[in-house]
Amino acid sequence: MRLSLFSRLTFSYLIIFLLIAAVSATMIFQLSQFNRIAGSILETDNRILEYEKSLGDLLLSQNRYERKFAISRDESLFKQYLRLNDDFNKLLERARALNNPVARDALVQVATDHQSYDALVRKESKLLRANRAYPQNQFKEEKDKLTDAMLAALERLRSDQQRATTGKVRQLAEAADQATEFAIALGAACLMLAVLLAWIMTRSVTRSVNLLKKRTREIAQGQFESQLKIASPPEIRDLGVALNAMAQRLKEVDRMKSDFFATMSHELRTPLTSIKEGTGLLLDGVGGETTDKQRKLLTILAEESNRLIGLVNSLLDFSKMEAGMMSYEFEVAHVDPLVRRAISEITPLVEAKQIQLHSAIETTLPAVKLDPERILLVLRNLIGNAVKFTPKGGEVQVAARPVDGKLEISVKDSGPGIPAESLTTIFEKFNQGERKNVLTRQGTGLGLAIAKSIVKSHGGEIWAESQLGHGSRFVFVLPC
Repeated sequence: MRLSLFSRLTFSYLIIFLLIAAVSATMIFQLSQFNRIAGSILETDNRILEYEKSLGDLLLSQNRYERKFAISRDESLFKQYLRLNDDFNKLLERARALNNPVARDALVQVATDHQSYDALVRKESKLLRANRAYPQNQFKEEKDKLTDAMLAALERLRSDQQRATTGKVRQLAEAADQATEFAIALGAACLMLAVLLAWIMTRSVTRSVNLLKKRTREIAQGQFESQLKIASPPEIRDLGVALNAMAQRLKEVDRMKSDFFATMSHELRTPLTSIKEGTGLLLDGVGGETTDKQRKLLTILAEESNRLIGLVNSLLDFSKMEAGMMSYEFEVAHVDPLVRRAISEITPLVEAKQIQLHSAIETTLPAVKLDPERILLVLRNLIGNAVKFTPKGGEVQVAARPVDGKLEISVKDSGPGIPAESLTTIFEKFNQGERKNVLTRQGTGLGLAIAKSIVKSHGGEIWAESQLGHGSRFVFVLPC
């Protein structure tokens, strides 16, 4: 059973997902270990060290106040001692509540010694208040001994806790190294497996896709005969069958199109030419004298015949270009004679509209590989459009110059200009763009599309530059 493309992709994504999940679960476990150790350091070890310092400070303050009380017998000093004693006991209870095994014994010893110390201080305070004699030196020695013992226990607690914290940091570093090594190994293994799986999956699909691409190129080049055979995946196999059917249908359409071109050339051009010639003969008086009204009608008929012949020629030319059937006769030639010819052909219309037509052609133009008749058609379309859209008294300029190893030909007019959004669409078939203050539309909208196709066939480029109210400039370049 051959797996469908959807099944293959689903299976591959599932495996990759499981690999990612495994890596993620491992990293989450490692991070939980890090969090546990780091939390122990932050929540327990650091707090124990803070409590140790505070307990030491409170103990020394207690010792200082009880000594001052023994000398001055000022009750306010003893009250201060009692307040510090309460703070010491509360802080000691919070430290013991952390249940830190490293600090447990030291804290128990501190609590026991502190109770003994407090008992001595309270006993001595009673004797002082009663003005009774007592062995002051003995009391002092006992209190100093207990104080030293508590400070030593706190110092031992600090040292032990710092060693424990250092050990945890070292453990954290070792765990991090192990996690890094494990993550790199697991990531590399998963990456290799994912790459291998992706290669297998891609190979199984791209081979069929490449066959489709190759066959599509052949069809685009007009090769409809060969048949594409693909067994898997089923979706691409069905696409191959559809492509074969399409190629067969295109072959039939291509034959029908060729027949249509032959029929169109004969059935349309021949009668239109006859109408044109007959109209010309009538205008020349071959059929007898004609009245002014008849001559006016015949003139209109002749103009419309010429326009219809031009329309048919444009449609046929563009259809041939789209079908890839337009033939070109390339030769190395200069473009300036073509520019001068195109200008001379349109001179009567220029004079009728009272437009100034200038040419700026450099004398050192390089020769280029071109089809003179096709490039002449491009020049006719561009110059004709410029003259058509330039108002009476306006100006049109045709220029040609070498630029960066290419030949640039441009046609600039002083017409109404073209909106920015239409600068690219005007080169599409049947699209004449939107020109400001232009109320009429003449022509088929194929002139610029034909010009673009011809220039592209020469390996060049064509584009338009314009600003509303400041005219337009059409430019095309040909490789030298």
